[in-house]
Amino acid sequence: MWSNRDERLFFFCENANFSYISTVDLHDDAEKSRSINKGPWGFPFLGILPFMNRRPPHLVYLNMSKQYGDVFSVQMGNNLTVCLGTTKLMKEFFSRNDSTGRPDTPLNNLMEGYGIITSQGALWKRQRVFLHEKFRALGVKLWPNTRFEKSIFVEIEELVTELNDSKGQAVNPARLFGRHIHNVICQLMMSYRFEPNDKNFTMFNERVSRGMQLFGQVLIGEHLRAYLKLPGKMAVLNEIKRNLVDISKFHRDHVIERVKQRETLTAAKEPADLLDYYLDRLDEEKSMDKNDKKNIFPDVDPVKQIVQVMNDLFSAGMDTSLTSLLWTFIMMLKNPEAASKVRAEIRKVVAVGERVTMAHRLEMPYIEAVLLETMRMVSLVPLGTTHVNTEDWKIGEYTVPAGTHIVPLINKMNMDPEIYPEPESFKPERFIREGKFTITDTFMQFGIGQRMCIGNMLARMELFLFFSNLMNSFEFSMPEGEDVPPLDGVLGSTHAPLPFKLCFKPLVV
Repeated sequence: MWSNRDERLFFFCENANFSYISTVDLHDDAEKSRSINKGPWGFPFLGILPFMNRRPPHLVYLNMSKQYGDVFSVQMGNNLTVCLGTTKLMKEFFSRNDSTGRPDTPLNNLMEGYGIITSQGALWKRQRVFLHEKFRALGVKLWPNTRFEKSIFVEIEELVTELNDSKGQAVNPARLFGRHIHNVICQLMMSYRFEPNDKNFTMFNERVSRGMQLFGQVLIGEHLRAYLKLPGKMAVLNEIKRNLVDISKFHRDHVIERVKQRETLTAAKEPADLLDYYLDRLDEEKSMDKNDKKNIFPDVDPVKQIVQVMNDLFSAGMDTSLTSLLWTFIMMLKNPEAASKVRAEIRKVVAVGERVTMAHRLEMPYIEAVLLETMRMVSLVPLGTTHVNTEDWKIGEYTVPAGTHIVPLINKMNMDPEIYPEPESFKPERFIREGKFTITDTFMQFGIGQRMCIGNMLARMELFLFFSNLMNSFEFSMPEGEDVPPLDGVLGSTHAPLPFKLCFKPLVV
């Protein structure tokens, strides 16, 4: 049965004047996709959209995969969508040059093709190479004693002080950890830190939180553009735009300020952060031919590109790292034996309260395994990132026409008993081989291929250092009478836990 909301939406779609689509277009799409392993057809114009608001999308797709197999297609409004449900398929197709397109949707188009997340073609390729190179130069590596490890410890030490000051009272870990996780990416980007009670940090949190709510209100419009013509939906879209302007202004102001500072320098100095590297490159390109393949700003406004890269790194880097850290603490509460093993491993290397550094990482394989097993079980981004194929694909006997939305079913792969026996059980040992931490080639949480998460090394550094040092400094528990949050959580831009509080008690030395 449809809800009243679904009936109203269907009535609107049946009676609206769609200038962007015709019955011929629908017929052509159906003919093209006839050779694809079909999932449920859904309804005219809407496809399966009416069913997607009843359960989280990844669970809907998971149930479909049980009936239709490891590769199947569905119609999501205007968009033909193909779901890939095995690591073999994901490796094979996401490593191809023609798999790196991004969906042409209203929300994606707000970024106008700038940044690193939604950019494509030459801009995306050159920016990705540049960012990889500069991340390494700034010390984002799994090696000891890098310059960026010191920046992370600035945040860890202040966080430890704040937790000591809480004196065992219940605190909101998302709020307390959030500023420090924010600061890690901010220091990398532009040597900036949010101080306690910083108004800008409050603004960012409000905009990001509100943005998640707003995206949910117009998500159908990603697949059915006419939905955005409904009363009130354009107002939501305009508010999203204003939020983006506010966040962009913060970063743009820092770019302008840095340019002014650099004009006063009498001699060149080593770049302190990503912004310095970008501005150095911008100076080099002033004398470079516009068509030079080394130009990392082909046919785009450089400042706008830098600002959107900062927006992307800030939002993606903060949200995923914070959410992973919160889930890991929940896993320790749900699996006290694993928590004991973590502390026992730390004790073999450093004393209680002493600093755990990247130099200790290879001696602590169980800790890294705990972090990965947590990501596997909760599927931080259960549907990965949607790709678009820029050319027709053949998947076995099936044809996938160019322009199709390709969705990896990460949660299905993470819970596949053939890959991970007893997938519902928390077993960090899955990622340890002969006493050494090993990322198996079936672990897909960071993605795979050319669009693999550009910040995966930064995330691994952050999580290892924050988690190991907090585990070596505190015992923690739920406030009296409160239950450990369930693994269901809530699905926004990531799969996050429900709000919860923790009590931190310093470990006895």
